[in-house]
Amino acid sequence: MPLQSIEESFAVDSSGFSTTSYVRWFDVKYGNNEDWHDWLKMHLMCGVKTHIVTSVEMSGTTANDSPYFKPLLQQTAKAGFTMKEVSADKGYISMKNLQATIDHGAVPFIPFKANAQADRGTDVWSKMFFFYNFKREEFLAHYHKRSMWKASFR
Repeated sequence: MPLQSIEESFAVDSSGFSTTSYVRWFDVKYGNNEDWHDWLKMHLMCGVKTHIVTSVEMSGTTANDSPYFKPLLQQTAKAGFTMKEVSADKGYISMKNLQATIDHGAVPFIPFKANAQADRGTDVWSKMFFFYNFKREEFLAHYHKRSMWKASFR
């Protein structure tokens, strides 16, 4: 609660964690048997100044990142944080995630994939697409707040 007035910029990312269980994999191409540690994926939203974790979602090994963005955003808002900026990597880009961020009063700084097109039917998508492509340096200054957050955990 004391950090609600300090934290305005948030970062979303995911990471994998090994378990003690093994998964057997048979490589069809070369006929090799391999054992791999099974793992889980954690998606989290974190403040970039204080590094406070405001929400967490767990998923299976092969889950896509994008569907976990909105629940993280909603949990952070429910916890009483006022979001002004939210940064995430390309794995979280979608019209729904951009719009959800705007709906919570924040600006989404999520880079576009190489095959993204400007006109996807929404103003938010088009505006952020042009911001990303034509004001890249300014966009990246906001986006890389998450890089500073990630670097502090290494």
